[in-house]
Amino acid sequence: MFSCVVTARTRCFTSTINSIGNTATRFASVLGKLTGRTDLTHLTMLSWKPVLPTQLLTRGVAAWCPQCLNGWRKGGKTIHMPLLWALEVVKFCPDHRCPLQMVCTNCGKPQPLLGQCCPLGHCTRCKKWLGAEGPADPDARYSLLPPESPDWEVWAASQVKDLIRAGFDSPALLSRQQLSGLLWFATDAEGLGSFSRIVGVSPTSVTEWRSGQKLPMLPVYLRIARTLNVTLTDLLTGKVEPDSIPSLDVRQVPYWRSIRLHQKPSFDAGKAEQLLREALQESPPPSFLAFQKRTGYHYWTLHKYFPELCKLLRDRFQQHQAEVIAKRRQNKITEFKNIAYQLNDQGIDLFVHRVLKRMSVPKSLNYRLACELLLEVKREILAREQETIQCSCPFLKAHPSNGKTILPIRQNYG
Repeated sequence: MFSCVVTARTRCFTSTINSIGNTATRFASVLGKLTGRTDLTHLTMLSWKPVLPTQLLTRGVAAWCPQCLNGWRKGGKTIHMPLLWALEVVKFCPDHRCPLQMVCTNCGKPQPLLGQCCPLGHCTRCKKWLGAEGPADPDARYSLLPPESPDWEVWAASQVKDLIRAGFDSPALLSRQQLSGLLWFATDAEGLGSFSRIVGVSPTSVTEWRSGQKLPMLPVYLRIARTLNVTLTDLLTGKVEPDSIPSLDVRQVPYWRSIRLHQKPSFDAGKAEQLLREALQESPPPSFLAFQKRTGYHYWTLHKYFPELCKLLRDRFQQHQAEVIAKRRQNKITEFKNIAYQLNDQGIDLFVHRVLKRMSVPKSLNYRLACELLLEVKREILAREQETIQCSCPFLKAHPSNGKTILPIRQNYG
């Protein structure tokens, strides 16, 4: 659970312990029993579970503020990773107004939420201090949300920080009826299409929120609060009424074309063809699935433009796999025979299970094939012994009818 797997989207397995799912519930429950504390749910987002979905809530890798870490270490305070840094929507530190870092400045690797056998504040790979400041990640490789202006990011981080602090008091939460009333007020004043463009979603999503079928995500709640000119805490605790809102304020809300995804880059056919031809020259050849994950191209897109190259890559990988399987099978056969010969030299009776148990991977060979190989080994051993006897004793000869070696009868021995 402490590992950090790099796939199409880097994500560590401990990223859900701060969320609102079953993993966070079980983690807080078990840890509470071990420590005798009953308030560990406030260290997660479980207090806001009735009003928040799991989508875009927590980020997949750790994020931290170097200035906070350095200040805590100089002041002799406990180094810790606040819940604020674990949320996807928070990209800036509200105290120092600087962007959070997501990779180690020494090795350039992302960090899991919890590191195994590594103190907090140190890289789980190179063990260096994470307080060293470095350049911000320009590509935002480990963030699902597009970056916005620093003023918006600092405001959003401050709002979420106040929300986490308010969760310790277990306040009353926003009901679906209250949310529906606020959204009806906003769409009547601004229009359904215009309001949906402001929050960065489709009009269908706004309609589902108004009917109470679904709930907005945390980034959307921030945009709704900014549009209604209220705080995020007041919005999610149900303290905002439509009558208390004089008018909507959409000037300071940044325009998002899509709240979920970055804009997809255009398909470069020349670059894709070059990568395919380079993959064909690799040894060992990659699989077509591995090539897709490495380059990010879609299956049908590659087949649409380069059907022959895709077929060549797949055929070459299948041929390589067949050769690897055949070589592995031949190595097992050779190992099986060598073990059988060694047991025979040691004077141990040859049985299939005795040989299979002594292989480097016990019983990794097919049983029927092992029986045939053992029979072949016994025949070779018998033939070798007969040849040795014939060479050492000239009185032995082979019977012409069945090939068996017999001892000729002497008429006179004295």
